[in-house]
Amino acid sequence: MGSLTREAVLDAAMAIVERQGLESLSMRKLAADLGVAVTAIYWHVGNREALVAQLVDRVMRDLGDIAPEGRTPARRIVSVARSLRRRIHEHPHVIALVYEHGRTALMMLPAERALAREVAAAGLTGRRAAHVVRAILHHVVGHVLLERAVQQSPHQHPTAADLWRDADEFGVDRALARELARPPDPDHLFDLALRALVAGLLQPPPRRTESR
Repeated sequence: MGSLTREAVLDAAMAIVERQGLESLSMRKLAADLGVAVTAIYWHVGNREALVAQLVDRVMRDLGDIAPEGRTPARRIVSVARSLRRRIHEHPHVIALVYEHGRTALMMLPAERALAREVAAAGLTGRRAAHVVRAILHHVVGHVLLERAVQQSPHQHPTAADLWRDADEFGVDRALARELARPPDPDHLFDLALRALVAGLLQPPPRRTESR
């Protein structure tokens, strides 16, 4: 089929998914983007279902491992969480593609393994260590979902500035009200909550006092 290759077809298909989402991927559109006949697409990658399965395999391969950074387990845990959030933000449609094919757990495995190693390095084991790993993963995914919801929500009426204009009536400090009236910084909020969460989770558990 001329100079067309399987990898070129996958590159073009991935570009469509990244720009417009999986629902926009069709064999006709893909052929048009590549300037070839639809039969050439089928020759190299099979039908659409087979194509999507190959895209999922490529995503899983390309995501690879997450390399922690920092001199302490706490800093390395924070770096893993940041990397995971960044990956999800950079490839939202691809992440959705993986989710739709039931391979989210496999996609999250590199981050989960990296966190498990750092939590162990911090001295935690067993169930408590597992709770810490899962709490951090939930924080990352939950924060991303909330960010997406805010980005996709319609314009709000009244605005936050309107709602906090009469702060004195609520007994709220004016400086605080001014800050709450401004749009939040998602990166700062994520880091603030993440650092507090990690610091709290890595604290030694309180000692049990024996009842007399």
